[in-house]
Amino acid sequence: MSIAPDTTFQATDLARRSRDVLSAARTVGGAIIRDKDGESLLVEPAARSGRARYELAGMRNAFRVLRLLSMPAEARDPVLYGDLAWLAALSETAQEQFVWEYVRMLEAMDATGPEPVEQLTYEWRQTARAWADEDLRGELIAPLTAPLAHIEL
Repeated sequence: MSIAPDTTFQATDLARRSRDVLSAARTVGGAIIRDKDGESLLVEPAARSGRARYELAGMRNAFRVLRLLSMPAEARDPVLYGDLAWLAALSETAQEQFVWEYVRMLEAMDATGPEPVEQLTYEWRQTARAWADEDLRGELIAPLTAPLAHIEL
């Protein structure tokens, strides 16, 4: 199955064969309409387009973090992380682990939708929040012989 549109329509087909154009737009890849000036326009379901933009933005964020991880630690300003600035509170190993889990979730999004990606991001953000708190971090890395104090579950 190809993801490229099978048929290219002319702008006049919107008036003459609107049902055919809409039917083609619902197929995988959508429908291409060539305007009179030669510009091609893609018509596809909004949900599919929204998922693709969400996935692309996520992949860009993941790539940005991986690029930052290849830089020296002192050169990594949290601002450079963009939407994932909260990751700066985590260790390099944890950041890398998040990125690969995030990419796997993004790749599975066609089957699962964006909810698992959002859940993963929420859970990691909570982890980063805990690591950013000096007192809580000390308790989290302390030996497990003593009970954790002042932690709400």
